[in-house]
Amino acid sequence: MIEAVFSSLDMEKAYEIAKKLPELDEVEISAILAVLEARKYDADVIAGFAKAILEKSRVELGRVFDTSGTGGDKSETINVSTAVAIATSNFTRVAKHGNRAMSSKSGSADVLEKLGIRIDLSPEEAKGLIEKTNFAFLFAPKYHKEFAKVSGVRRKLRIRTIFNVLGPLVNPANPERQIIGVSSEELLKIVAESMEILGRKGIVYHGNGIDEVSPFGKTTAFIVENGIEKIELTPRDFGVNECKIVPCKSPEESANRIKAVFENKGLKEDFVLISMNFSLAMFALGFEDLKENVSIFNEKVESGDFLRKLEEIACRSTSSSSP
Repeated sequence: MIEAVFSSLDMEKAYEIAKKLPELDEVEISAILAVLEARKYDADVIAGFAKAILEKSRVELGRVFDTSGTGGDKSETINVSTAVAIATSNFTRVAKHGNRAMSSKSGSADVLEKLGIRIDLSPEEAKGLIEKTNFAFLFAPKYHKEFAKVSGVRRKLRIRTIFNVLGPLVNPANPERQIIGVSSEELLKIVAESMEILGRKGIVYHGNGIDEVSPFGKTTAFIVENGIEKIELTPRDFGVNECKIVPCKSPEESANRIKAVFENKGLKEDFVLISMNFSLAMFALGFEDLKENVSIFNEKVESGDFLRKLEEIACRSTSSSSP
């Protein structure tokens, strides 16, 4: 199996490797992940892995949207994509797929727990929650149980692997549209092509060293919509002033800062960071005026709609029956 990783990989070979990966021991899994990371991988390999994983994890939630990042950028931002997922659920059904931190300070599951949202929902509970609130979280270990051993290896390795890239692409709800932040510019086109192969539409982006829309400098994005189009964005395109990122050290801090923004009491830097990423998410949903989308964000913060949505999700998720 390890020898196969050193050979030329196409989508079918990658699919077969991914299918057999859970059957291997930890040393073999570690070696395969390390070799793949060292030799790099193209869109066919990523799509092949994603296809194998999705075959064993599908859940039917209807037409949904997802916001996610690959992680691995070491930037120590707050959980921006998770905040954006909650915010955009005011406008569309969001099935947020994620995990605990593997190579960062705080994963989406970690911060959602600190926000009071139950993360271990069964497919039936997730369906009930999304029907009531427009939001559901799909905790990766619960939906990808066959890959539990791989997850354990990743946790021990604590380095970026192909599974960081795969995370946004193996959402069991198979989102029709999604936005994906990637940790390096070299992943932009590869992930965009993978989305296209898998029949997804949306946006893949990288902002000045982070897997978010950057509040300083340039953000490069690939729009996947009947082909792939490259665009470049700066804070000026969103109608905001450049600012730095305030590092975040823990899930508790991330949760507190996200809630503070929704309460209209947060740091200016967090407002800018979340609003820009929210704007791009809305762009992917068909709201094409980036500056207007930032205005929508500000209006929803001032009206308390985002805070009420957060409280509603937390209340209804914890009141559902235990799995």
